[in-house]
Amino acid sequence: MTTKHTAYIIDGSGYIFRAFYGVAPLSTKDGFPTNALYGFLRMLFKTLVTAGSERVAVVFDAGRNTFRNELDPQYKANRTECPPELAQQMPYFRDLCRALGVTVLEKVGFEADDIIGTLVKKLAAEGETDVVIVSGDKDLMQLVNDRVLIWDTMKDKKYRREQVIEKFGVPPEQVVEVLALTGDSSDNVAGIDGVGPKTAAQLIEKYQSVEGVLSNCAALKEDSSIRNRKKIAEAIESNPGRLRLSRRLVEILCEVPLEGAISVLANNPLAGDTTETQPENTPRDISVPSMDELLTRREIDPAQLGALFERFEFSTLLKEFPQVVSSGVSAKRTESFRYETVLAPQFDSWVKELSTQQEFAFDLETTSLSVHEAKIVGASFSWGDESAFYVPLGHTVGGEQQVSLENFKKVLSPIFADESIQKYGQNIKYDISVLELYGISVEGVAFDSMVAAYLLNPDSRSFNLTALAHDFLNLPVIEYDEVTEGAADFSGVAIDKATRYACQDAHYAWLLKKTLFPRIESEGLAGVLKDLEVPLIPVLAHMERVGIGIDVEALKKMSSEFASQLAELEKKIYSLADCEFNINSTKQLADVLFVRLGISTKGLKKTKTGISTDSSVLEKLAEHHPLPGVILEYRMLHKLKSTYTDSLAEYASPITGRVHTRLNQTITGTGRLSSSDPNLQNIPVQSSAGRRIRSAFIPREGAVLISADYSQIELRLLAHMSGDANLIRAFKDGVDIHASTAREIMDLGIFDEVSDEIRRIGKTINFGIVYGMGAFRLGRELGIPVSQASTYINNYFSRYPRVKEYFKKLEDDAVAQGFVQTIFGRKRVIGSIDTSGRDQGFQMRAAINAPIQGSAADIIKLAMIAVERKLKELPYRAELVLQIHDELLIEVDDRGQEANAETAQLLISIMEGVYNLLVPLKVDAGIGKTWQEAQS
Repeated sequence: MTTKHTAYIIDGSGYIFRAFYGVAPLSTKDGFPTNALYGFLRMLFKTLVTAGSERVAVVFDAGRNTFRNELDPQYKANRTECPPELAQQMPYFRDLCRALGVTVLEKVGFEADDIIGTLVKKLAAEGETDVVIVSGDKDLMQLVNDRVLIWDTMKDKKYRREQVIEKFGVPPEQVVEVLALTGDSSDNVAGIDGVGPKTAAQLIEKYQSVEGVLSNCAALKEDSSIRNRKKIAEAIESNPGRLRLSRRLVEILCEVPLEGAISVLANNPLAGDTTETQPENTPRDISVPSMDELLTRREIDPAQLGALFERFEFSTLLKEFPQVVSSGVSAKRTESFRYETVLAPQFDSWVKELSTQQEFAFDLETTSLSVHEAKIVGASFSWGDESAFYVPLGHTVGGEQQVSLENFKKVLSPIFADESIQKYGQNIKYDISVLELYGISVEGVAFDSMVAAYLLNPDSRSFNLTALAHDFLNLPVIEYDEVTEGAADFSGVAIDKATRYACQDAHYAWLLKKTLFPRIESEGLAGVLKDLEVPLIPVLAHMERVGIGIDVEALKKMSSEFASQLAELEKKIYSLADCEFNINSTKQLADVLFVRLGISTKGLKKTKTGISTDSSVLEKLAEHHPLPGVILEYRMLHKLKSTYTDSLAEYASPITGRVHTRLNQTITGTGRLSSSDPNLQNIPVQSSAGRRIRSAFIPREGAVLISADYSQIELRLLAHMSGDANLIRAFKDGVDIHASTAREIMDLGIFDEVSDEIRRIGKTINFGIVYGMGAFRLGRELGIPVSQASTYINNYFSRYPRVKEYFKKLEDDAVAQGFVQTIFGRKRVIGSIDTSGRDQGFQMRAAINAPIQGSAADIIKLAMIAVERKLKELPYRAELVLQIHDELLIEVDDRGQEANAETAQLLISIMEGVYNLLVPLKVDAGIGKTWQEAQS
């Protein structure tokens, strides 16, 4: 049934809302939201490609009020206002459709469903045309027949007659009768109280229609097969007009006059002549063409689509729409660029020119993304707006007259080592790491375009070269896959082809420096870039190269022990559940908890697939039944085994035998570093099993590990940034802040004992306040009533009043400015914070926390730079190997207990003195032969 002649009618309004709620928040550099537009375009294009049809239309709702509101003023009156982030995007969905060559239809006074119904009827009248309605709307199933089906692309499910019967219990022609009886709460259609889908299907099966039900109320009262029959019959008899009205509201009108429904742009051939006074997106009253003319797709308009891509910064979509790139102005700009290959005969004269430059951008081409396994294939350089150069060093295809690697090292090492010559790059950390392993030291790193773009908007979706070239340069990018097709790695790429690709990397890095740095300065971010982020790059590069040792045998032993413990927990779970089931299946677990065991679901989180069984729900249920607690224990142990003890050894380098995690500067929105491949920052320390995993991290032979950890840095920053006198005094006096807070909020006397449990309450509140925790969450964390938690929070703000004032100021600034800042000037753009799957207050809580967490991250970075600088001066070997939140881990020659303690004290003094707050910074340090031992 799906041929190129099949007509596809797409429910555009449905796609809009699915895109808005299904795609994480995205925005342009200036904060314009784009997530719904991005998702809509991806969905629409995928549908067009999958359908492969030449006959398509997209139908939209033209407004909230339709003829149904005249029938019933309360129709859809319960609908909430369109979210402002979506409202801003609304004018552009039709433009995207038209740029793709798709007809757009909408008409004031009618819903999209009515236009769809009208099109279906007209297509049936014009000939033997098959129709696919693309929608997830159940109301449209009343249109299904032998030549019409519904395709829900989100579920990839198609509804023909048999599937409609399976869903509703009645055939498509009776769906409207069922919908009338059940009503629709989302549209505020009443229906009949007590009539659900199953009962409605029973009634229609017996009485055929709404009118049949109305005519047989007396018989209905005596029909024992119908549940609540008397109540239903009485409800119908008391207000038959209500049921008839419901039917009229849910019935799709298939007689919409299509004149004025075709919304077109001036370049649409259906539009005819246009006038300058008519708005571009106004539907035009034109004669309605035949269905074939109306639905036939036109060619994609690359200029119009390219303009939309540029407006919304959809750089990641350029590969899917190559005609946008090939026809755009940006493609023509690249033709003027001069990209040259530097072979051995020209190398010396080229080096002379390079040596006169005071700044340049460079990029390496290698055989691997793994620094220790990478072999240099070539290097590209740029110091001009229109030119770049590629020096091939290790190509296996057409490799004659290449510069030798030894000559490259000999001649360029002094230039790379010259600190007065500024070096720029895109993700330059990788390049300097590879060069260092080849014995080429890189000094004078001054700019990284990836890091600079991150500083401008840390919550942006991508900082790769493709995205940055599009967003900031309006230039296309040759992708790696395009040049390496058929080659095992970059060494197998022909030199002429490689030159174009490699030169582009260095050239764009040069252009991005010129483009981004002025913006960095105008945004007040120059200090963060020059004093924190850029000096940190070589520090991170060194840490990644050094890596950390790992005890493989210890991990194997732990994994075996965890397996035995999991087997015991599994038996216990099956015993408590009185059945065997897949413990890792959330659906099966929900069935056991809420059906088999009958645990109440009152007040629990609901998801699209049913009652949630996440950790917060299980923690709550553990108070009423032992099974959820055991499940939590099982999950924790299972994660430790699968994520760490089973897999950490696989990350050990075959060359060094150590684990080399990547430390990322551009991942988190707050400025904190993240760790990946493997992630060593998320090893849990709350449980003894989690802490044991750290015992598998070991130093090299003849060395020890020193762990130096900032104590309560975020609370100390809160005291500094709020200026609260009581909080400042507490830290200056060196009191136990958690015990002090607990004493204050619980109104304890100075001689009352603060137990460990009471101190835990103080600690939970202290850190909860920093993260914007409300009474409900605090109550759940502490296992106390919400009212009591609310009292604790009020008491906290009474004790520390400037903290509340500070949070209010942050909130006001966030609304007024659209961003918040750390004490160093790092910004977080509020509109870009991802709120998917979060409650409405998450964005503001994240904004309030960002200055504190970001300032802590900045201080850690300052400490890393200062510590690295000092370690290089020591007469013995000492190196930073890990950064984990507020902790630095150093590997140092074991010179005996006293000497090691002196090194630890040196670290403490550096870290505590790296920045002056209104309260003292405090660092705790430990020494050991394993990471765990150093933390003990």
